[in-house]
Amino acid sequence: MSVKVDSVTSEVFSAPATDRKMIPIRTIPECLKRKAAEELNEKEGTLTEELTMIKTWMKQSGHIRGRMEDQFLLGFLRSCKHSMEKVKIKLDTYYTIRSVLPEVMRKRDPLDPFVRSVIKMGVTVPLPKTVHPDDPKIILIRGDAFDGDVCDFPDILKVFTMIGDLLLRDDDQMMICGQAAIIDLGHSSSSHLFNFNLSFLRKASILNQQASPLRQKGFHFINTPKSFDLVLNIFKGLMTEKNRKRTIVSHGSSLESLHKYFPPSVLPAELGGELGPVQQYVDEWEQKLIDNRAYLIEEEGLGVDEGKRRTTNPLAEEKDLFGTAGTFRKLEID
Repeated sequence: MSVKVDSVTSEVFSAPATDRKMIPIRTIPECLKRKAAEELNEKEGTLTEELTMIKTWMKQSGHIRGRMEDQFLLGFLRSCKHSMEKVKIKLDTYYTIRSVLPEVMRKRDPLDPFVRSVIKMGVTVPLPKTVHPDDPKIILIRGDAFDGDVCDFPDILKVFTMIGDLLLRDDDQMMICGQAAIIDLGHSSSSHLFNFNLSFLRKASILNQQASPLRQKGFHFINTPKSFDLVLNIFKGLMTEKNRKRTIVSHGSSLESLHKYFPPSVLPAELGGELGPVQQYVDEWEQKLIDNRAYLIEEEGLGVDEGKRRTTNPLAEEKDLFGTAGTFRKLEID
């Protein structure tokens, strides 16, 4: 694989079809209303005003080409606990980093044979149930489902972001209560775990932490190999200080230990659970991605135009990764 680097200062974006059709905010259950009010500072009476302020700011920014749907923007409000300044930073970071990761954010057609083959691996699998309706949603990451002979880590991250885009739009429990990750390393070998480019991992960590409105509530590792301590140290090193303070548990190969946090009623059979085989959820998400093909492809036309930026680039301190702030490098994968 060769990498061609070109300097770019601006990009042209076409308006997504969904900008012309606003999607109303969904009604949520009382338990989620309480949680949003108590933990996220959400006030139903001010939502319209807050959303109008965000849309006005996005239009006036000049450089952001982003979605204007209320439900989409509400996810960012909830992620930032309704702090308008934090919303602005996260939205800017969200679209800025996506603009400089074409290997992740382009060619997102779930019907493309290669993309579909990565989807079928089922590395990222949102699970459908939680013990309580206001618990964090559970995301299963299957490390040994990643076939490094077929694809690279950016391809896995592409599908991860495709799933995340739909969760951001559709899953109120996820956006209000956050997500807990179960990372099943299965029979992953040491070489399998280290088959990553650390520079790209740093970019991925920014994409999934500073830029993502999906809030992490904990990380649980199961079926870990002997070399896992070193892997965990690298993993923690890529985390923000906030996420390092989250629950991080290595359960070794003990399902009994895992079940203290996640009972069998919310787990697939492969983890000693009662939900049946995980493949059914892999298949369900494959179909869901296909059903939302147009929405996912539209994301390719969104991002930032650095030539029109009037504010500080949120990735300015990461210029060693992305080039000089304001004139980012555009990577083209041959």
